[in-house]
Amino acid sequence: MRIAVFHELPPGGARNAVYALSRELIKLGHLIDFYYTGSQKEDDLPFKHIYFYNFSAKAWSGGDWKTRLYKDSLELIKLKKLHRKIALDINSKHYDAVLVNGSEYTEAPYVLRYLNLFSIFYCHDPNYRIIYEPILAVEGFSIKALYEKLNRFFRRMIDKKNFSSASEIYVNSQFASKVVKKTYGTESRVVYLGVDTKFFKPSKDVNKTIDVLFIGSKHPIDGYEFFKSATKKIKYKLRVKTVLNEDQWLTTNDIKDLYLKSRIVICFAVNEPFGLVALEAMSCGVVVIAVNEGGYKETIINGKTGILIKRNSSILANKISYLLRRPTTIRNISAAAREHVVLNWDWELKSKAFSNEIENSLKTLK
Repeated sequence: MRIAVFHELPPGGARNAVYALSRELIKLGHLIDFYYTGSQKEDDLPFKHIYFYNFSAKAWSGGDWKTRLYKDSLELIKLKKLHRKIALDINSKHYDAVLVNGSEYTEAPYVLRYLNLFSIFYCHDPNYRIIYEPILAVEGFSIKALYEKLNRFFRRMIDKKNFSSASEIYVNSQFASKVVKKTYGTESRVVYLGVDTKFFKPSKDVNKTIDVLFIGSKHPIDGYEFFKSATKKIKYKLRVKTVLNEDQWLTTNDIKDLYLKSRIVICFAVNEPFGLVALEAMSCGVVVIAVNEGGYKETIINGKTGILIKRNSSILANKISYLLRRPTTIRNISAAAREHVVLNWDWELKSKAFSNEIENSLKTLK
């Protein structure tokens, strides 16, 4: 198949997954043309045909209302015009399918509105969290709060129109499929992502210098406060490593090295649709303690390949202490986690399933 792949994702797990999936589809014999926007071109992208479209969003970290107003109005208009141009370029090449990934500005990207080819929107996150997630709701009736509520109302309209323009919706978990149905009233296909098990693999040459690793942010949606509260409840000295997105950006190699140095990785994000961190850590043979919700329930077999618990800091503290006092239990779970990911979540396996789903989707058109 000839497939156009589009993304407008920020650096992180979803973007890395798009690159990995595209590489695997090429290995399967598909012809992939890669389209993306950004403030500058990326070096060394492993694709033959790459189409870059410059878009420099203004930086805003609060306080400057003029910049905020610009970002919520004129910037979105400029983005919409750019996406119309991208869609026209894609349409002119008559691909079999267009695999559209998310936008860091609108979630479901504008480009979906203007494609007249078969389009698949791969929904990495089942909704635009800042405008849908109850935990992020705006309270009060101040001018600032009213502006934010009005802005989110219009952004919901943009997101839903873009979303509904896709020919098919793919999601990364059963949990995500249910959220999509609730949020958009739309059915979706569950097509799981994978992990590069040849890259994320255990190493006997690395010492375990970290007892507990947390990767995320201080944002409530990542569960940081629960993690911090749990570590304070543990009375003995704990070797904790906290990697916060707002403080530093790590390469994939850096993240792998941290996994290998860790005994336990904590995954406590609220309603995480899939959870690549958990799978990558498990692939490295690291014990994952995750909250028993969202996509974690689909990737972790509780008590065998990892631990699933309630969202409770005392339970988390007790489970960390329990495991660190039982090295044999850690070894057994680590080995089972690695085997589980290799057999069920390797990219080679998941990319074939993804390819088959696209072919099945195209057959329904005939």
